[in-house]
Amino acid sequence: MRGEPKPATFAELSLHYIGDEALLLDSTRHRLYGLNSCAALIWRGLKSGISPDAVALLLNEQFDVPMKTAASHVAAVLMQYDAPALDHEGSRPASADRRPQPRPSRRSEACAVGTYSLVDSCFRLHYGSARLFDEIHPLLRHRAIADNESVPNIIDVAVASDDGGVAVFIGQEPIASCRALEQAAAMVRACLTELAVMHSGALCALHAGALCRQGRALLLPGDAGFGKSTLSAGLAARGFAMLSDDTTLISGRSRVVRCLPAGLCIKRGACTVLQRHYPQLPSLREWRRPDGKLVRYLTPERDVPWAPGDAAVAVHWIVFPHYGPDRPTALRPLARHEALPRLLRGTYFVSGTLDKHNLERFIAWIERIDCFDLPLSSLDEAAELIDGLCQ
Repeated sequence: MRGEPKPATFAELSLHYIGDEALLLDSTRHRLYGLNSCAALIWRGLKSGISPDAVALLLNEQFDVPMKTAASHVAAVLMQYDAPALDHEGSRPASADRRPQPRPSRRSEACAVGTYSLVDSCFRLHYGSARLFDEIHPLLRHRAIADNESVPNIIDVAVASDDGGVAVFIGQEPIASCRALEQAAAMVRACLTELAVMHSGALCALHAGALCRQGRALLLPGDAGFGKSTLSAGLAARGFAMLSDDTTLISGRSRVVRCLPAGLCIKRGACTVLQRHYPQLPSLREWRRPDGKLVRYLTPERDVPWAPGDAAVAVHWIVFPHYGPDRPTALRPLARHEALPRLLRGTYFVSGTLDKHNLERFIAWIERIDCFDLPLSSLDEAAELIDGLCQ
């Protein structure tokens, strides 16, 4: 390898350390690398303006890597950055994944009105027909409040029939839609949750569930289908209080979890497993989501214990569940430098962005938290392991 790396190529990259391990942040592309010791040395050298040949020599001297191998490692790092294929990409806003593409339309006059509160927001929903109210309101009823014109900062939202489907508007702008009336309630619920997140003033929203016990919070991050909600329901049956399901708000300089009492979503396949803890499950109404899945919702306090609405709880544990029917259930310690990129992969920054300053604050935060990996096939075994962890 010959020649110097272009300074502009590395100018916006920053190295951050968690213990002896390193993370590389590309704040322009919102991407995060987890680095081993060799890779950290390579990036530190390249960012310092050292030539690739000199970096290879350092690798040879400090890690006893043969020169030919060291040179190939440096070349591989440069190629990886030039054409990145990262495991840990910064997430897009929830709206990019969750909102169906709306079609332009003109909302009709309201035939019914319902007012609902969530986190710091109040929403006045103007339903375009009594049928829309009858279909959607039952799912939102637990967040209903008296309609009061003096409520500060109330957000007016319209729900209207639209070409055989249903659309949601703020003013004349369509912000969400679905193809069928039976999908409307779940769609509106998700839309109000997203609006509440955007108006919460929180630093970020994590794709995670959160529970608390004795003033200490547990995060359960993971992709859809990893078993977060089922495990949350199992833990709630053991005395944990829910803080949030699927979307968790992190706020303040101390990175506390705020309560988001939207309810706990239970997919059809999990009902059999959870029925002995929640015998009311079979009698709860099924709702069809825009993705076609049939789900039931456990209502805060009525069906499942939930923390007070003003709760703000410090995180003590982060556990990454991933369900698989043939996986042995085990709680395994996870290095923080591995946990943080996983967590940030499902993070949307509400106020701010994934920059050097915020990443340093996240590193300082996670260094005080115990992190674990949890492959599981048995809900009971997994809940018992976490129960023991959080005593």
